[in-house]
Amino acid sequence: MNQHKATIHDVARIAGVSRATVSRYLNGGKWVSEDAAAKIKVAIEQTHYVANTHARALVTGRAGSVAFLLGEPQKLLFEDPNFATLLRAVADELGKRGTSFLLMTTDNKDEERRNIAYLQAGHVDGVIQVAWHQDSSKMLAALVKAGIPTVVAEQPSDETLPVGYVHVEDYGSARKACEYLLSRGARRLAMIAGPEGPSGTRDRVHGFLDTLAAAGVGSSDAAPIVHGDYSSASGERAMSELLDFHPDIDAVFISSDAMAVGAMKTLRARGIAVPDDMQIVGFDDSSAAMLADPPLTTVRQPFDQIGKHLVDQLLRIIAGEQPIGVTLPCELVVRDTTR
Repeated sequence: MNQHKATIHDVARIAGVSRATVSRYLNGGKWVSEDAAAKIKVAIEQTHYVANTHARALVTGRAGSVAFLLGEPQKLLFEDPNFATLLRAVADELGKRGTSFLLMTTDNKDEERRNIAYLQAGHVDGVIQVAWHQDSSKMLAALVKAGIPTVVAEQPSDETLPVGYVHVEDYGSARKACEYLLSRGARRLAMIAGPEGPSGTRDRVHGFLDTLAAAGVGSSDAAPIVHGDYSSASGERAMSELLDFHPDIDAVFISSDAMAVGAMKTLRARGIAVPDDMQIVGFDDSSAAMLADPPLTTVRQPFDQIGKHLVDQLLRIIAGEQPIGVTLPCELVVRDTTR
C-alpha cells in the first residue's frame, strides 16, 4: 500500500488556514500572523510535510539555500575551533528558518574562481562569508560585483560595499582585557595578536596600544606585539619571541584562547608561573579556555548571537531590505590566569 505523501493542502486543512497562507509561511512568513504560523508549524510536524524546493524555486526564483563561504583553506575549519562553533550556530539558526546551507572553502585561487562561478549561477540565494586569518576583500568585492546578497562575519575593510556585517566590539574588548590586567597589578604588558590584515586584528591592536597610552605604562612606538595565526603552535612561538626580546614583561593579552594555551606551554617550559610571574588574558572563551591549566581568563565572543544575526541579516537582504552592520559586545570571563 502506498503511503500518502502530505501536500500543502493537507497542511492548510489541519492548520485551518488557506493554502495561500501556508505558501506565504513556507516562503518566508511575510503577512502571516503569529497564531497562523504556530498552527502551520504544528500541522507540518503532524503531517511530516516536506516542501518541494525545486517547484518553489521555479515559482519564487529562489534556491531556498545559502552558502557558508569560508574564505580560508579547508584545514582551518578543523584547526580553528571558532569556525566550527560559528558554523554550528549558523546551521542551527538556518534550520529554524527552514533554510538549507552549503559549506564552501577556498584553498587556492582556482577554487576561489570556481566558487564565484558556482555562486553566480544562482545555486544559492546568498552568502555568509567568514575569513578571520587573511584579507578577504577581493572575494567580497567579487560577490558584490556578481550581485549576490552577502553578509560578513567581520567589519569589511571597505565600508562602502553594500554588504551586511556582524562583528564583535574588538577595540573595546581589547581595552577591557588590558585594563583588567592593569587593575591586577600588571605594568609591562605585551600582546600576541592575530594575523595581520583582518579588521579584528587591527582593532584589538589599537585597543591594546590605546590602553597603554592612557595608562602611561609604555610607549606605543615600542610596544611588544607579536603576530600569530590563532593556532596553539603560533602562540608557543610568539611567547618565545616575546620572552627573548622583552624578558621584563609581566602580562600578555592574547588574541585567541588557542594561542594562549600555546603561550602557557612555553611559559611552563621556561619555569615561569601563571599567574604569579606572568598574567594572561585570552580571547574567545572556547573550550580550550576551560581545559587550560590553569583555566584561562578570557574575553567571551557570543557566537550564538553572531550566528543568529548573520542569518537574520542575510535573509532580510535576500527579501529586499538594505544591508546594515551589527556590533555585538563581549564579556570578560575571569578565571585563574590573572591574579
